[in-house]
Amino acid sequence: MEKISQIAVPYAKALFDLAVEKEVLEDVTKDMQTLISLCKSNREFLLMLKSPILKTEKKKKIVTAIFTGSLTAVTMTFFRIIIEKRREPLLPDIASAFIGLYKDYKKILTTIVKTPVPLTETTRKQILGIMKTQTEGTVELIEEIKEDLIGGFVLQWKDMQYDASIQNQMQKMKREMANLNLYKKGF
Repeated sequence: MEKISQIAVPYAKALFDLAVEKEVLEDVTKDMQTLISLCKSNREFLLMLKSPILKTEKKKKIVTAIFTGSLTAVTMTFFRIIIEKRREPLLPDIASAFIGLYKDYKKILTTIVKTPVPLTETTRKQILGIMKTQTEGTVELIEEIKEDLIGGFVLQWKDMQYDASIQNQMQKMKREMANLNLYKKGF
């Protein structure tokens, strides 16, 4: 799971509360997903947000040029305020925190499953069934291929992890072997 700056959380909460109040939660959520996607795919945009050299007015013009017509008025106003307060480097973290608040509100449990090979449909359904017991809402399953696991899987949800990988079992055996005393007194 990605690390989010704690400074970004109150901003995300304020935007979330405003979106709920104005009844534009779904639209603002899409806007935040758009921002996250842009930050991941366009390094120059991310660098522009973090640049201490660019003036506030220039950043506002760039953000306005990029997003006008594609984002809601609530989101655009929020972006302008954040830039005026010189907190624009936090925008990606604010967007991520907002998505987290949205998922909590909608009772969506994000589960990451890491395996050395792609999951079969049967295994996917089994994992979804198991994770469904952890929430009243829906389960969002994110699959990651990690070839270094050798075999087995790792499940992550909320702040929990279940590691059933062969790599983990080998590390446990290595620790146990290191603690094994092969010396016997009396020989």
